[in-house]
Amino acid sequence: MADNVFAIYDVVDFAVQDYVSGDLLFVVDYAKSITLKTEAETLEIHGGIGNPVRITTNHSRKAAFESVLPLIDVAALGTKLGRKVTRGKQVASKTELLSVDAATGIAELSHNPEVGTLKVYAVADNGRDLQNELKLGDPEDDTGEYSISAERITVNEELKGKHIRVIYRYKTEDDTPLVRVTSEDFSEVCTITGEGYREDESGNKNPVSFICYRAKPTPEFEITFESGTATEVPFNCDLSVDIVNGESVYFDIIPIIGETWRGGEVSSE
Repeated sequence: MADNVFAIYDVVDFAVQDYVSGDLLFVVDYAKSITLKTEAETLEIHGGIGNPVRITTNHSRKAAFESVLPLIDVAALGTKLGRKVTRGKQVASKTELLSVDAATGIAELSHNPEVGTLKVYAVADNGRDLQNELKLGDPEDDTGEYSISAERITVNEELKGKHIRVIYRYKTEDDTPLVRVTSEDFSEVCTITGEGYREDESGNKNPVSFICYRAKPTPEFEITFESGTATEVPFNCDLSVDIVNGESVYFDIIPIIGETWRGGEVSSE
């Protein structure tokens, strides 16, 4: 039997389900942190000589779920943004610094560019500074023109052995996910369940389960690309009450008995 006094540790995992259908939207293994919190308004009634506080009461309780995800799940992004992630051929953008073959005057693109999206620029000898833009045409007759066939760009002989900078859009492979942010899509209500573990004064480790019955992901979105640092994505929700056994409930925290937590595995005692 576990003691009544214990410390709560890691969230081993949590799952997000559609509130109406119960469909599993995504699962997070070992979130960096999970916070369940509430706040309420305080009403003070004053009276008498010196106008002291006579009665204090609370009302308008609010609750929230906050989490930080150390790994990005595209399904989690779709849930937060209110738009399901689609898969298929997507149109992506590519920028490349290409070396022009000194003998043939040909530079190879990584992909076949979408029609009308390719821009080609001559580059200074430092390999960085842009010079003039090359136009589609006949490079044999004009130093400022290029020709293209599939992924092959041919330039004038003056650019042989040098570099060009290109930017274009191309079709990705099949089954590529698309996370799209729009002006009109917002998240739907979901249910969040999860499990961490507790360690009591006797050293026993047992699971701690939680259920947020009715959660709506908050609309703010931020993703940071930082050199040498893995992106962490917040997944925060405002909680509203759900009727559970006749009570208006935000969330339940359930210290499990009869089960032992063993490094991510749970066994019956």
